[in-house]
Amino acid sequence: MEIPKRNWASAYFEGSRYNMLTTNATESFNALLKGAMELPIAALVEQTRWRLSDFFQYSQKAGSKWTTRLTPNTEDWLADERILACGYMAHQCGWTVYEVKSKYHFDEVDLEKKTCTCRLFQTMGMLCFHAIAAMGLDQRDTYSYCEDWYHAETYRRTYDGAIYPTLDRSQWPKPTHPLPLVLTPKSRRQSGRPKK
Repeated sequence: MEIPKRNWASAYFEGSRYNMLTTNATESFNALLKGAMELPIAALVEQTRWRLSDFFQYSQKAGSKWTTRLTPNTEDWLADERILACGYMAHQCGWTVYEVKSKYHFDEVDLEKKTCTCRLFQTMGMLCFHAIAAMGLDQRDTYSYCEDWYHAETYRRTYDGAIYPTLDRSQWPKPTHPLPLVLTPKSRRQSGRPKK
């Protein structure tokens, strides 16, 4: 209990975590390259480039079909939060500060600071149902309070590019100076077994 809450409780993390709590992205990428890891380095690099190119193409096509302001998963989440907000009553306490209450509980929302005592607003960068209930008093645009990384346009800009092909070795430019000789390192035994 002597360790500060921000070091062990997700709700008290002081940064914006964008809901990433695991190494799933890295594990997914490693799974994508499964089978390629044993290839020689040039083939591994080419396989990585080829699969990244496919991933970018898939993401570009998916993003180009969206007609919503936020990514589809985020739109669904926001819709669920709007439904939950209907059960709460908001009272304005200042220009941007609101008290949001249910039958048994009170929360404080500050729209200027993008904070709520439930801590979802500040840690996720996404509106909680308390903030949505508060916004209902002034008919504020909920989308303008969602962090940029949730917007469909940001997603499209992320994958707006190309992973260019590698030229065939015969097309590589010829060096204008002699290249240094690089020797491969001596191999070492990885086994813990004693040498014979």
